[in-house]
Amino acid sequence: MSLLAGTTLLAACKGSGSASSADSVNVDSGQRTPVKLVKTAEMRFKVKDVRKVAEQISAWTALSGGTVVHHNMQSNIVNKQDITLANDSIKRLTVFNIQAEMVIKIPNEVVEPIMDSLNRLGVFVDDRKMDVEDRTIDYFAEKLKAKNREASVALRTQIKLTQKGADSLLQLKDDVVDRKVSNMRTDDAAKFSVINLSLYQNNTVTSELLANDDLGTYNSSIGVRLGLALSRGWYYFSEMIIVALHLWAFLLTGAVVWLGVYLYKRKKRSIPQPGA
Repeated sequence: MSLLAGTTLLAACKGSGSASSADSVNVDSGQRTPVKLVKTAEMRFKVKDVRKVAEQISAWTALSGGTVVHHNMQSNIVNKQDITLANDSIKRLTVFNIQAEMVIKIPNEVVEPIMDSLNRLGVFVDDRKMDVEDRTIDYFAEKLKAKNREASVALRTQIKLTQKGADSLLQLKDDVVDRKVSNMRTDDAAKFSVINLSLYQNNTVTSELLANDDLGTYNSSIGVRLGLALSRGWYYFSEMIIVALHLWAFLLTGAVVWLGVYLYKRKKRSIPQPGA
């Protein structure tokens, strides 16, 4: 496909040299001016792979001697779902579509071959159109008006001008420049056509295996957690015993004091009270 398109473009470029010399019309009885046909086109079509087709279009544009003046590719997520496989991993399913907007500027004579080649790249074409505007008469009119103003400027520079006359002369000079620039734009538009392209494709589904970034899910099994609970309980119990052993002197003193108080009260109760 690429070789066929390249051959077509090269053939069209070679043929343009002989055709350009004959593309002129009689605008005045003694003058001929080249035909100024300005072509503009646009196309919206569906493709299998937007990225590959965009690269192909860029290659064809460069091959024809043109330029990609605008290229915007954008992916839009339609839907997304995470499926938990384990505590530490998930499978992420993503549905998205890709669209691209391109504006290419190519030689006028290869517009039709490029458009036909794009037809073969697309699954189907939603919209395709091309407009041709003949600016030959306008171009010639601007050229004559610029000459008239140049002649007027030449005459005015030979006489002494007032401030108002100088301002008027400056306006004439600016007008000459504007008309020449306008014709330069027409020349460029007649040599290079602008094509607006819009590409899209079917929704794409991707699957990714990812690490789970939710730290709350990283828990051990219930058996491991029960074993840890028993182990920690025994640890705390043994620590309490050790602490008690460290305090044996206080415990022994307390026990002796309690026993002495208990025996004293018991002995006191056993002694008969006077008058009983």
